Amino acid sequence: MTTPSRGKSPAQLFRHLSAKWPVAFNAKAPRPLKIGIHHDIPVLDGRLSEDELRRALRAYATMPRYLARLDAGAVRVDVDGEPAGVVADADAATAKVSLQQARFQENA
Repeated sequence: MTTPSRGKSPAQLFRHLSAKWPVAFNAKAPRPLKIGIHHDIPVLDGRLSEDELRRALRAYATMPRYLARLDAGAVRVDVDGEPAGVVADADAATAKVSLQQARFQENA
């Protein structure tokens, strides 16, 4: 759904990211993303505004499937799917809490 004040929906924005970088942005089999990946995308793409990129990444990174993959020590990937760090213990713990909250809200 597009609105004049917000532009493209997060789903539309995500489709752009997944079409351009399918290895990194796969909603069915998400992989933990590199910390700071948002810095790489404007340089490589230039077609998304800062706000659009922020909204797309936020929508992706808060999906239950994505949160479930953030296990401590899991490999993070860059836009090309190459290893770019690992998930820290604190990030994994935060993801688990967010996942529990999302599941609680679904059942409320």
